[in-house]
Amino acid sequence: MDKIRRLVGNETKIFNMMIALFFLVPVFYMIYLCVIVAIYPTSFKELFSSSPFSAVMLIASCLDLLMGYYLYHLKVHLNNHDLFMLAIYLSALIQLLLGNLLIAFFIVLLILSSPNKKMKLSNLRNDASYLSMLGAFVVMYMFCDFVLLKLMI
Repeated sequence: MDKIRRLVGNETKIFNMMIALFFLVPVFYMIYLCVIVAIYPTSFKELFSSSPFSAVMLIASCLDLLMGYYLYHLKVHLNNHDLFMLAIYLSALIQLLLGNLLIAFFIVLLILSSPNKKMKLSNLRNDASYLSMLGAFVVMYMFCDFVLLKLMI
């Protein structure tokens, strides 16, 4: 653990890099889609109708933007360690299922560098609104995961 902390820095530095990735993924994906539209004589409507994979990934990247804001809000304003760690664990699982390996790598680094990895689920009852929002994110991400899985099969 100490080697990881020395290599990448402290927990705050890793968290800031992870949040930056959550915010940059949609920007880079939109740039990619704009390049595709510029290279091939097509419109966004035609691109999304001919490639449902692109449409689902656009939705997932927009969810990444919202999830980044949610995690930033949890860490900076709420300071509830249990809810934050639950959100981090679920984000790692979801990003691995989506194939966003870079974000998943930084989330795993954040988990490994965190000094307190334990959480008590009984402490989550007080934050029902934040927990319900996290549940909504998980449902939307799982919908994208299932659609992507269906498109691949």
